[in-house]
Amino acid sequence: MGRATRLAAVAALLMFAMTACNGASASSAADTADVMAISLYQLVTVDNTFGGYPPPFTTFLIQTRTDPGVFAPENAATRSLTRSERDAIESAISPLGTVQWIDDPADWRTDNLLPTIEGSAILGVGEPIFDSKGALVPVSLWCSGLCGTWFSYRLEHTGDDWQITGIEGPRAVS
Repeated sequence: MGRATRLAAVAALLMFAMTACNGASASSAADTADVMAISLYQLVTVDNTFGGYPPPFTTFLIQTRTDPGVFAPENAATRSLTRSERDAIESAISPLGTVQWIDDPADWRTDNLLPTIEGSAILGVGEPIFDSKGALVPVSLWCSGLCGTWFSYRLEHTGDDWQITGIEGPRAVS
């Protein structure tokens, strides 16, 4: 094999690797948005502490940042949800009621721990963790001092879709 042929082969391999990496990065962003939206939808429609569908809430106050209170490692950094994450979440939740994005959930609770908007629930989602089994997505729902839940969904990638297969790890209910 001549030098020019080897250089062409190396260049082609590098181009393939760069394309694959770019594709994986874009796929990860889409996967992150999808698993967040699927998890919050499941939380609101199935595991809402009231026993299923339809959810009893008319307004969903969704945190604009990843929620550090959903079984994240201690001192975990939070980040703003991306536009694609917010769009996916809003698309999943808005058919169920009004969606309002909030920065600080404490600003939306009264002194007696009720949401400031009657009939609302405060939703949070943590940073998804992708592993060989799929994804683990921490979620939270708060609707009063005696109405809240925090846990993580396990999701598996099947074909083109993500599906929830259960709840994994610690679970808290108020």
